[in-house]
Amino acid sequence: MTRAKPSMKPLEPPSFDMPRFEYGPEPRWPWRRIARYVLAIAFVVTLAWTLPIEGSQAADHQLLVVADLRGQALVIVDLTDPAATRRIALPGGPHELVRLPDGRVVASLEQAGALAVVDINSGVVETVALGGLPHGLALHEGVLDVTDRSRGVVRQLRTSDWSEEPAIDAGTWPHAVAALPTGGLAVADAAGNSLLLNGRRVEASELPETVAVSPDGQRVATAGALGDAVEVFDRDGTRILRVAVGGRPVRVAFSPDGTQIAAALSASAGVALLDARTGEARLVAIGGLPDGLLYAGGLLYAGDLSAGRIVAIDAKAARVLASYEVQAAGQVRSAGAMLAFEHSGAVGGLLCPIVRQ
Repeated sequence: MTRAKPSMKPLEPPSFDMPRFEYGPEPRWPWRRIARYVLAIAFVVTLAWTLPIEGSQAADHQLLVVADLRGQALVIVDLTDPAATRRIALPGGPHELVRLPDGRVVASLEQAGALAVVDINSGVVETVALGGLPHGLALHEGVLDVTDRSRGVVRQLRTSDWSEEPAIDAGTWPHAVAALPTGGLAVADAAGNSLLLNGRRVEASELPETVAVSPDGQRVATAGALGDAVEVFDRDGTRILRVAVGGRPVRVAFSPDGTQIAAALSASAGVALLDARTGEARLVAIGGLPDGLLYAGGLLYAGDLSAGRIVAIDAKAARVLASYEVQAAGQVRSAGAMLAFEHSGAVGGLLCPIVRQ
């Protein structure tokens, strides 16, 4: 069988003499049509890159674990696929969250006097009964630190078997706690209007309910809910910054590079963004009752405690990028403390998360 020769024209021959071959007419390519397609695609890509981020564009492959205090649940939110949002019911309202090395999440259930240990993949919940009023959570070297204002202490539990170690005295009303990279704890004593740094008491803005440690471990931030000020201390307890922000600040968080501090202003429906060095402040209005704060994936997320709503903020530009109305099986009533999981693959259909908190 004779195979037809392709219709094509070879390259022009070099200058020295050699035979020329012609196999047929030169193919006609729709160059103008191809050029129009290329220009159209380039325009769409450029437009998508420059437009403000909205909806699921606000966070690529981000999962948020959100404490629904009023709805007594953890809500697993996939910002790229809102329909995949899941709700895990708890035996009490979750206040604070911390992630264990094995990927499970611990939630403090203050009104129930317990902790909930949650496998977010299977939805299995283990309850650790403590009694008292467990609230703030921190993790260091296999020990979970839990504030208990009913006793004025930080309780210490071994995560291997949940056995309890001797408690640490922590003032009148210890509310929030954070582990210091150099060892020891930073505790916000709300009723004592003070911050405890490795047991050393320093005066703080009235009713401090929050504490955050900078990424380099050299600074500790807090805020007085009634004093309306954000304060930053060095690790020795010397105040290095104080900024009057108003609006009842209830939570603070450092940016991953330590150059910015965010404060949730529960009484003014906004988030204050502070320069961590100069204290220069910018206000981002988000509405509702701001509470949870989380830097993740290049964005700042703020939770609305009055509704199941999460707001994504461009913290550098100080502007809202997207607002997510969280829906799941059962009503999502509030959005408080948050953790972020980034997808890094799957094993047996389960998440293999990298976690920020």
